[in-house]
Amino acid sequence: MAFALAVGPASADSTSTTTGKPNVAEPPTERAYVQYGAALVAEIVAIAGPACTGGSDPNNPTPCILGSGGGMVARGGWRPIETWYWGGAYEVSKQDPHQLYRLALLQQARTELRRYFPTGHAAAPFVLVGAGVCGYGSSLWPFGRIDTWGPSGTFGGGVEVQLGGPVLVVSVAYRPMYLDSWYDSSELFHASGVAHFVGLEAAVEAQNAL
Repeated sequence: MAFALAVGPASADSTSTTTGKPNVAEPPTERAYVQYGAALVAEIVAIAGPACTGGSDPNNPTPCILGSGGGMVARGGWRPIETWYWGGAYEVSKQDPHQLYRLALLQQARTELRRYFPTGHAAAPFVLVGAGVCGYGSSLWPFGRIDTWGPSGTFGGGVEVQLGGPVLVVSVAYRPMYLDSWYDSSELFHASGVAHFVGLEAAVEAQNAL
């Protein structure tokens, strides 16, 4: 009798009164989310590449048209389980053209994949890879002309911190970008080649369960 009384309440707590089936909480790793948000980004030029050397006079070098800058990123994607995120991002950053452009804009559209490593705490590190296209010029596409464009890659990592609703995502990434040869608005020639960037991001993202 004592044993029956002891286990009775526990059985009642774990069984639905309407269906008679056990109430089993869904494991966190099986929940799917739509995850989206915005970020502030710094695009630091590590090596500008041929874009800053093609057609220059070595005795009177042309200022580099592709300098470091910063801007914003809009991002959205799917989080099928806790450990994976797949989505897309559109980024616009204002770069330093050293007065060769009045306004220099670097635009990027890319797909991204994150692999998270849950820790059981509020912070979870992740690795990041991505691929897409980039464009550079003095106008915002599609409202103006992009002077040069090409494929780009992203390889990096970061950490996601739960804030009790939204999440804070901080990351650093290496971004190689191939830029085709072009003439700028001053008719200066810039050779094609790979420019190497380091991107630093701080994002706030929301998660809506599906």
